[in-house]
Amino acid sequence: MKKLWLLGLSLSFHMAEAHALDLVQAYARAQQTDPNWQANKLQYEADQLNLGIAKGNLLPTITVSASSTRKSQQNSDASQSSLEIPSATTTHQVAVTARQPLFRWDAWEGFKQVETSVNLSEVTLKLQQQQHILTVAESYFDVLRQQSLTQAYLQEEQALLQQLNMMNAKLREGLVAKSDVSEAQAQYQNARANRIATQVQLLLAQEQLQQLIGPYRDKLAVIRDDFVYQKPQPAQLTAWEDLARNHNLEIQQARLQQRYAEDQKRVEKAALYPQLEAVGTYGYNQQQPSSVLSNDGQFDQIGIEMNWNAFTGGRTQRSIQKAAVNVRKSEAQLDATIRKAQTEVKKAFYQVETDQAKLEARQAAMQSSQVVSEASQAQYQEGLKTMVDVLLAQRNAFSTKQDYVNAKYDYVLNVLRLKAAVGQLNEQELQQMNVWLVEK
Repeated sequence: MKKLWLLGLSLSFHMAEAHALDLVQAYARAQQTDPNWQANKLQYEADQLNLGIAKGNLLPTITVSASSTRKSQQNSDASQSSLEIPSATTTHQVAVTARQPLFRWDAWEGFKQVETSVNLSEVTLKLQQQQHILTVAESYFDVLRQQSLTQAYLQEEQALLQQLNMMNAKLREGLVAKSDVSEAQAQYQNARANRIATQVQLLLAQEQLQQLIGPYRDKLAVIRDDFVYQKPQPAQLTAWEDLARNHNLEIQQARLQQRYAEDQKRVEKAALYPQLEAVGTYGYNQQQPSSVLSNDGQFDQIGIEMNWNAFTGGRTQRSIQKAAVNVRKSEAQLDATIRKAQTEVKKAFYQVETDQAKLEARQAAMQSSQVVSEASQAQYQEGLKTMVDVLLAQRNAFSTKQDYVNAKYDYVLNVLRLKAAVGQLNEQELQQMNVWLVEK
């Protein structure tokens, strides 16, 4: 069985019922409200109809025609006058004509090309769905990232404001130098600016998510505190490269585009062949006024028609040459797509592989810097540290916390991109990731 390693999840528990908007619910809303995704689905439905249209070129066609023609003629021949041929007649005709292609190589090759285009449309929709999942997930986690950063900057701002107020009080008592107050003021204003900038980024992230899922007032479910990280499984890069070669949707799309170009070349060559059709007609004629030469009554005919464009001014040959160039172009594009996919899977694999060590380092740095910050404040009270030392230690503590937040969400997104690189990012993967989200 496929080993579910995503996010290091061990599915040994059930997630408690949550009322916050989670990732699966957000994606379900996006499927219903995102106009771009709706347009992609409608385009897919339209593409499926092309197969029936192409099949019609190989099936019988029936045409009903009717005409009414008035003809005037001066009778100068005495013999015709004796036959009482009228000088003006009106002929009414109704006919039904059936055609059945017998040899239409162009229509047959066109039908096979449409079959390829339908397969291409299916792969394109899968690729668009995968990109849609990735876009929704990235937007969702970007909101969570900006929320965490905003909270961290707000905590830093509040802590530095308290520090600044304390320094101003001591300055009035003559216990600290004015330069220490200036340093505290600078650190506070810097933290305030960062918090304001991050709030703007949060608003933009929320707007981006709203564009995909529609207006929402729900709180978003956040990542659990006991979130566990693991390296990718399988652990070998070659295994992921093999998955990309066989399942990467962009590669599949490029292969079908190459086949479509080859089909187009065969369609252009088919124009060199004649076209044979069986044709049958049944109808009725009525001429008014009637005469001895009138052809009133029913009629029918059946036969075979051949059409052959023996010379088209060189247009057919040029079309074949152009199609051959497009085949070579599609081959080059396929090669470029394979190289791109290999690069993307390597990049995502190495990022996910190193993210665990990065996260452990960020977490250790965050804990150590917090200890240093607390120790600096205690040593300041004892006169062993200056206020500048305290502020630097405090700033470093908040900075490492922000680095840890960024590293955590970078890991989540890198996992998603690795799955997308091998064509395995789907709704089931979102459900596995969703277990690690809780209301908070």
